[in-house]
Amino acid sequence: MNAVIQLTTAPFPEPAFTALRNTVFSHLERESPELAAVLANEKPADSSPNPTHFSPMVRFGAYIEGQLVGWSSGWHERDRCYYMASSGVVPEHQGRGIYSALLQAAVAHARSTGAQIVRSQHSVLNNRVIACKLKRGFHISGLSVSAHMGSLVELVLHLSEPRLELFRNRAIPLTAPR
Repeated sequence: MNAVIQLTTAPFPEPAFTALRNTVFSHLERESPELAAVLANEKPADSSPNPTHFSPMVRFGAYIEGQLVGWSSGWHERDRCYYMASSGVVPEHQGRGIYSALLQAAVAHARSTGAQIVRSQHSVLNNRVIACKLKRGFHISGLSVSAHMGSLVELVLHLSEPRLELFRNRAIPLTAPR
């Protein structure tokens, strides 16, 4: 890759960021009138989150020649976990190491701010990102179904050996002595 990737936590311009996100995920999402109808009938008790219970979102941007071509965003959750909520790279810049650089920046941020685990969820169709994370030490920790995203795989990266050992001990099937 010849281009210089600039990583930043600066706010992204809107609506350009939303348009970029929609372009990157267009093959994984489709509009659902059924979902829209269900959501329209739900009446949340309080739709505004209490800011004292949520960590601020952090965004990392990848720029080539001043153009935002990729991002990763996330926040801290309880139990010293950093949640990578959303990441993507525009199609014409995929396969050039940009996602890997964003992943490295997010993991470095998580470590530097005291996280012990990095967690993410992905559409089971997002094989490029899942494979990239598995190659970099993430483990599959679960599967779920989302009304919005469909079937999801959850991945975790344990940033300490004790956390990894705990995960392994909890994930290994038990057998009776032979």
